[in-house]
Amino acid sequence: MEIKTVNCLSIDVEGFVESNHESFPIDGKYLDTKRENEEIEKNMEAVFRLLSECRVRATFFFLGRVARDLPHLVKQAAGLGHEIGSHSFEHRRVFGLNRQEFKEKLRASKEFLESLTGRPVYGFRAPDFSITKDSLWALDVLKELGFAYDSSIYPIGLHDVYGIASSPRSIHRLPNGLVEFPLPTFQFLGRRLPFGGGGYFRLYPLFVTHRALLAENGNKRPAMFYIHPYEVGPVIPKIAELSGYRKFRHYYNCGTGYARLKKLLSWHRFSPAVEVLKQQDFWEGN
Repeated sequence: MEIKTVNCLSIDVEGFVESNHESFPIDGKYLDTKRENEEIEKNMEAVFRLLSECRVRATFFFLGRVARDLPHLVKQAAGLGHEIGSHSFEHRRVFGLNRQEFKEKLRASKEFLESLTGRPVYGFRAPDFSITKDSLWALDVLKELGFAYDSSIYPIGLHDVYGIASSPRSIHRLPNGLVEFPLPTFQFLGRRLPFGGGGYFRLYPLFVTHRALLAENGNKRPAMFYIHPYEVGPVIPKIAELSGYRKFRHYYNCGTGYARLKKLLSWHRFSPAVEVLKQQDFWEGN
């Protein structure tokens, strides 16, 4: 019997407001760290429950500030056998930082996560996939700090914030030795389109994601699927001032995320990123 290609399931651990504060203006009345932490805790309960029900282990990319404020969530994730990765210290786009600022925040995040789990942190994902042509220097910083892989680059050219159209679609080794596990795409009418999590998972009909995963796996390519806790759990702040377009884009299908993701996890195989990289012979670590 042929073994199915194993994909990676990843969770970017952040709150809704901090996730979007660089995408659109957010009134100060919504900036409440206590409420945001309560949101994250409640939604992470749902994430852990779902993964337990489906017997799936994942990679959790934690913001350093979430790990600082809610260290028990990092310890719980690690204790359940999930991989812990870094999502930087705060949810700020890399291309908006200088090299030294990025390095300091990233080092703090990595060291804090490692102190909580007693294990090395090998993987990184930039907030908003913000390693672009203007911030490729960040990849060398990752290497300097001892990361083994990055999962920040979307190999597309149509998004207004992120993407590198010329970047390979498959897992590959970068010139500095770091491994890049890119976000997934599919071809449609001659164009390379994004899929595989977040807003794309919510906005596309479920069968589109399912078929795209089948196509990737049929070509022996594992996909990097990603999701946020507020897209799975029951708590999401309602920002009344958003335009109709923004409300649709950021809230659509959030209430059905648990059930939709549960179906997807039953149709495909998923593991933490490190295990996928080992299976694909892209691992040189322990």
